[in-house]
Amino acid sequence: MVDTIEQSQLKLLSQKKGLFWEARTRILAWYALLMVCLVGLSIPIFTRLVIQQVDERVIEDLTEELESFQEFQESIVRQKELDLTVPKTTAAVIFEDFLNSQIPGDKTFLIATINGEFYRASPSALPEVLREDSHLIKVLAQTTLAVTGQNIAPDPEAGDFLYNTQPLEINDNVVGVLIVASSADGEREEVFATVYIVIQVLVFALFIALMLAWIIGGQVLRPLRTLTLAASSIGESDLTQRIPIRGQGEMADLAKTFNKMMERLEKAFKTQRNFINDAGHELRTPITIVRGHLELLEDDREERKATIDLVLDELDRMTRFVDDLILLAKAEQVSFLRLETIDLATFTEELYFKAKCLGDRNWKLAKKGQGTIIGDRQRLTQAMMNLAENATQHTKLKDTIALGTYIREEHVRLWIRDTGEGIQLKDQERIFQRFARASNTRRRSEGAGLGLAIVQAIAHGHNGRVELYSLPGIGSTFTLIIPLKPS
Repeated sequence: MVDTIEQSQLKLLSQKKGLFWEARTRILAWYALLMVCLVGLSIPIFTRLVIQQVDERVIEDLTEELESFQEFQESIVRQKELDLTVPKTTAAVIFEDFLNSQIPGDKTFLIATINGEFYRASPSALPEVLREDSHLIKVLAQTTLAVTGQNIAPDPEAGDFLYNTQPLEINDNVVGVLIVASSADGEREEVFATVYIVIQVLVFALFIALMLAWIIGGQVLRPLRTLTLAASSIGESDLTQRIPIRGQGEMADLAKTFNKMMERLEKAFKTQRNFINDAGHELRTPITIVRGHLELLEDDREERKATIDLVLDELDRMTRFVDDLILLAKAEQVSFLRLETIDLATFTEELYFKAKCLGDRNWKLAKKGQGTIIGDRQRLTQAMMNLAENATQHTKLKDTIALGTYIREEHVRLWIRDTGEGIQLKDQERIFQRFARASNTRRRSEGAGLGLAIVQAIAHGHNGRVELYSLPGIGSTFTLIIPLKPS
């Protein structure tokens, strides 16, 4: 049922654009043009090659006739006591015996001439172009050399003849000529008949090939049309459309890529909606507080001062919130970091002394890494202070918070460990999202839930990551892992 609906939608989409503008129609048109050109060129080439082979075979037959004449001439001179002093008589005897012993093939003619005159032919019925009074025979009777050629008759019905000549020499004098002529018209007609059949078969095969190409082209390009249909039906309110993946190859890869893109878009739009909702909620509270106190503001001096202090405090909170949002937006820009060389031991001590001021806890400097790293000192400090502040907000007065750094395997690790309430496993990935908070926290932090998102953005800016190990009721360890030389 779904396939039927999809096919009807694709058909409607094709009708809107027009059949001629379909990709497979244009591909089929070019394919047909290419095939017609190839067939059109191959047929005359094929015909010419076959006719050439026919002519070569006829010439070979003529050459064999002449070779047999030479052998016969030598043998008859040895067998008979001929008077070689009478060349004309000797030539007549040789030609007579040879013509009587030979049975010419179909459309092959043996013609003997003595002293430039027609003597005898086998068979005796000759076509007009080979008769004794023809211009061709008169010319060939006078030759003293072996000649190979073709006579193209002006009358198509007379036919074309291929010929060879062999002079008959007696006492080093040419006294006669044997002319062997053959017509290839019969075999050529067979060639043309065969070519005609080949053309019919090729045309039929071309028609079948175009039909199959049309069907196969539609199947191959179907994912593209499905992609077009899916893209046209996608709106901001519906990003759940996906292309069904069938088989393998480029089209399947295209469908996979499109589906992955849609997943990213769906996730991005969902994040955007959540961001707008959460940001609106975070800003609505201080605005409501400010508005309520301003509406109730009276002339009493002390009350006015208290109201102004409260309003300024809420405005400061809103400013910090906006600054955090701007920081997260800048984290996606290339110029987000200002890299420099940092001595890790000195930097660790600076982080420790700054973190101690965030709250009255049992602070410990657990480990100082040795060496230098390349990074943005201010951003790394901001990330570590966010982790330290997060630790103070989820620990009690006597809990321990430890800070340390070390270098291992071309990476530097900066970590904060506390003995606080810990984080449940289901929350350990979610808390790095914007405005997210752990579900088991005993109290709501003063921030807007952007601290860990900022830490993760700074880590990604350094081509690094943030790792979390936490057990509820035991504590948590946040580790910032970045390469020694971010690229």
